[in-house]
Amino acid sequence: REIMPLAIEHRSVHVEVEDCDDLRSSALTVLIWVKLKTMSDVVGFQREPGWPCILCKTRTWANGFGFYGMPDGTIRFYINEWDQLYAETKLTKLDAWTCLAATYEVDSKTCDGKLSLYKDGVLKDSRSNLPPMRRNDAPLCIGATMWGENGWYAVHGGVGPILLWNRALSAGEVAKASRGNAPTRSLVLRLDLNE
Repeated sequence: REIMPLAIEHRSVHVEVEDCDDLRSSALTVLIWVKLKTMSDVVGFQREPGWPCILCKTRTWANGFGFYGMPDGTIRFYINEWDQLYAETKLTKLDAWTCLAATYEVDSKTCDGKLSLYKDGVLKDSRSNLPPMRRNDAPLCIGATMWGENGWYAVHGGVGPILLWNRALSAGEVAKASRGNAPTRSLVLRLDLNE
């Protein structure tokens, strides 16, 4: 299968998707392909080195959701609090395509949220008893934060395609989607990014 990535070779390259009701769902699945060249930013690519923001929808880092990397190769997906409410996995190979997927849902009876993180279709981490997601009106930013023109937390590498559902996919659905057989029910966003 051919992947048409957004190649991020300059600090100013990023994509923003305007806020809409579909991006404010109380449950979601985000699937994204990444090919990061570096996490430590030895070439001075980022203004905030070592913390590439792969995808986020937040205004304050205390609401919304997102994928970001850490200098040691860890990839996290968070809701609400970027440094507290997250699931994580290690990115073992740089400069190679990896499929990341995160699901989040809230139990209607207990109001407890569950966050799960998958790498290449395999569950790597999950957390339960999380609060409901705090929504915001920020755009969905890909490749950097909404302050991307300044290089804040920019990715160095490639991202895409990106799919977003307004429900939590099952583990089986995530596995199929990571192999290119994505379910269409509740799919609210698909970006096949071109260079």
